[in-house]
Amino acid sequence: MSDAIRLYYRGEIFESEKILKSIIKEDPENINALVRYATVLEELGKDEKAGEIYLRLAALYQKETCYEECLGVLEKASSKLPQAELAPLKGTCLYRLGRYEDALSCFTASTKTIQNLFYTGKIYFALNQYDNALKIFREIMSLANNNNDTFQAFYWVGKSLYASGNFSEAISCFESYLSIYQGETHVFLDLAICYLNSDRLAEAENNILKYKELDGNINLANLYLGIVNYRKGNHKQAVEYLGETSLSEQSLHWRGLAYYELGMYEDALACFSEATKIVSKPLYFKMMGSSHLKLGNYFEAKICFERALNDDPSDEELGKLIAITGHYLAKGELI
Repeated sequence: MSDAIRLYYRGEIFESEKILKSIIKEDPENINALVRYATVLEELGKDEKAGEIYLRLAALYQKETCYEECLGVLEKASSKLPQAELAPLKGTCLYRLGRYEDALSCFTASTKTIQNLFYTGKIYFALNQYDNALKIFREIMSLANNNNDTFQAFYWVGKSLYASGNFSEAISCFESYLSIYQGETHVFLDLAICYLNSDRLAEAENNILKYKELDGNINLANLYLGIVNYRKGNHKQAVEYLGETSLSEQSLHWRGLAYYELGMYEDALACFSEATKIVSKPLYFKMMGSSHLKLGNYFEAKICFERALNDDPSDEELGKLIAITGHYLAKGELI
């Protein structure tokens, strides 16, 4: 490599090219050699060849998850190769970086391959455009020529249906998928959430337990087991499961509701107060007000109810609760 660099700076570019070409032949993924080889090719006016080397470099950066570097190299290749040739790789990097709108424009300009269609569908899904995602994944199912692509598309059809609120069809998709791919842990959780949203609590619980058994994310398993048990009226069990999760808005939300149902108003108040530090929701201030009201803290209850009403003027019950707390404050009475 050092000889190639020395020759390059001495102006002996053809000799440098030969050495670099030899290095790359022996080590096709030598990034340093590829970078210098592309530069040499550009100086020799071999733009198309330089573009191909830049594309190889970009693919290596993408493989190593160096997405910004990949995009930088693709920019160098953009004047040397057709955009359609660069678009899929550029779209992949943009997708991985969460730049979904930009990625979508790349894939819509790309050749309609199964891989590119999968990226397109997943981008629509990430953008909450579930009808478009559903259309793409169903198209993949009609084009796929192997079972793996067909069933992966089938799974994403289920995800899109679930995200758009069509739980019954999503359940059918996930169950069919699991009949073939029984070790796909994450699908048991997807299925469980669909059952939960369909109020089929026993089936939801069974699938969460299966997810947990297959070493699924323990925090998610306990969170959803807590939600299921709350919905079943097993509030004490719900608190136990939710107490085993990492601190999050969802765990605080459901644990607070369970504590409230158990009459543990101080604990409920602590949960909802903590939840407001993560997301300020009218419900949390309303539940804080209700907890204060149960504890006889009328002034604090009134403040919470007023805050909730300010954020959600459509909640008519809040006006009544404010009137009740005002009554007790005026009378100096206890519940």
